[in-house]
Order: sequence, then C-alpha cells, then structure tokens
Amino acid sequence: MLRGATTSLLDDLERAVDGAVNAAKNLCRDGRSLPGAGATETALALALADYAGTKTGLEQYAIKKYADALEVVPRTLAENSGRSATETMSRLYAAHASGKGATGVLIDPESVEAVVDTAEALIHDGFASKESALKLASDAAITVLRVDHIIMSKQAGGPKPRAPGPPDM
Repeated sequence: MLRGATTSLLDDLERAVDGAVNAAKNLCRDGRSLPGAGATETALALALADYAGTKTGLEQYAIKKYADALEVVPRTLAENSGRSATETMSRLYAAHASGKGATGVLIDPESVEAVVDTAEALIHDGFASKESALKLASDAAITVLRVDHIIMSKQAGGPKPRAPGPPDM
C-alpha cells in the first residue's frame, strides 16, 4: 500500500514500484547483465565507428550515424546530471580507449568524477532490456528508411492526367 500527500506523488511512487517489479521480473527470466550508465552504448558506438571505417559509401555513412545515435544515452546522462556533455563524453571515450570498457557516466552531481567504473560502482543494466531496446530502435530506423525509400521512388509531378471520357455525374 502506497501513501502520499498528492496524486502526483502517488503516481510517481506507483511508477517506481512498477519499474522495480518489472526489473526483478526481467532478471528472473534472464539473469545476465551489462555495464550500465551508458558504458554499453559507448562501447557499441566505438566498435561500430571502427567497423564503419571498413565500409565505403552509404553503408559507411549509415553505420557511422547509428554509432552516433548510441551516444545519446551517455550524453543525456551527463546533461541530466548537470555536467558538460562534451567534457564527459571526452573523458568517457578516453577511458574506453585505454581499455576500461565498463566505464560509464556517473550521475551523482555531488561527485567530482564525471565517469566511473560501473563494475566497482555496481551499476548494471539487464541484458534483456538492453537487447529489446536495441532491437526496437533498429526496427524503427529500418521502418523510417523503408518509408523514405518508397517516398523517394515515387515519381514527382502530381497525379497523372485522366483519359478523356464521359463527364462524372
């Protein structure tokens, strides 16, 4: 039973409990976890950027843009914690480049450090949740590209002229 002074507070508490129950349910189904705090997204972005270098043309551009899109997670964490996103991303990439692949963004504004080793800080994300999010994001991007491809393949110039015939009644 939850109690609160306002309906808004009760709604927030309900969402928090619902989120915790769903997280526990997901971990019971699949106990695997990944580094949290944007560490997984940063590692994926770096790997995809390297892979994009092996491709040419539009394929390279698409892979690079997908890698850039993955940067949104750690960048948003940095901005929401009141830190400079550019400086935090720079520190994060430097840590990953030095072999610390489990480094993520620390969202504690009281701390001096902007990045943290997620294994030491016990910050983890559920594998199933991360896998689902990446699949849904990829499906959404593919759908947008398909729609754009259909729109681009239609001939411009408006509707085709009608053949002469009896007037419509």
